[in-house]
Amino acid sequence: MRLKNDSLQQRDTLLSCLAIWEGRLTNKRLRELFGISSVRASEWIREFREVHPGWLEQDTKSKSFITTTAPYKLPSNVVAQQELSSSLSHYLNLVGLPPAPGADSGDRALWSAFPDLSPPPPQIFAVLTDAIRNGRGVSISYRSMREPMPHTRTLSPHSLVRAGRRWHARAYCSESEGFRDYALRRIVAVTPLNSPAEQGQEEDEAWMTQVPVRLIAHPLLSIEQQELIRFEYFNKTAARVDTCRGALVAYFIQDVRAALDPEAQRPPDYQLAIENINVVRPWVFPS
Repeated sequence: MRLKNDSLQQRDTLLSCLAIWEGRLTNKRLRELFGISSVRASEWIREFREVHPGWLEQDTKSKSFITTTAPYKLPSNVVAQQELSSSLSHYLNLVGLPPAPGADSGDRALWSAFPDLSPPPPQIFAVLTDAIRNGRGVSISYRSMREPMPHTRTLSPHSLVRAGRRWHARAYCSESEGFRDYALRRIVAVTPLNSPAEQGQEEDEAWMTQVPVRLIAHPLLSIEQQELIRFEYFNKTAARVDTCRGALVAYFIQDVRAALDPEAQRPPDYQLAIENINVVRPWVFPS
């Protein structure tokens, strides 16, 4: 990413996003993202520390500046949540990921109708990101529908995923002895561990398996309506096939609102359907 205006305000905004969402600043990371020299990257960090004296602590071992708790002390109100979504959108755009739903595109002609109801807590996001990059485990306090009260889990996270309007961590759970998804907004607290991850992405069969998902117009639509769906979604072809990681198939189907059981899931609520149900079913309803 090349800066159009190398101003102090712009640099401050960019480095603030990195510090908050990645949990650290490094010379190497700035060089990767902005194509600047090592000397210039050091100048940016020094400048940032002068503006935000309590935000960073130097870690000579990792040659990085670790983010303190200072920038994470935000008020928990609606305005703060909206600012959080905006900050996350800015960060995702900075590192090359698509912005969150509801983000202002900068073009007043383009809008999203979907609010970002559940932006992830930045400190939790940062700790998990750091653990993934360094192949480390974490201990979390977590709440789930099965166990609504906070309970402890030891995780080896390998990916952060935005599925629809929610973020989750894909991780190996030591207690469950398997890979699970953990919604970031349900994590009460996270503590980094010095121990290496027990298992990684390569051991996650559901993550490593590529599953073809064949979408068709819902068969209970009229002929004319089916033709419209093919025009809208399939470029006038009979169907489209998307390849999806096994662990993400259920999220994909939910997001496109495709019927797995066309007789029960009928139009107008469902306008798409899954044709290769036998291939997809094991990943949606694992035994």
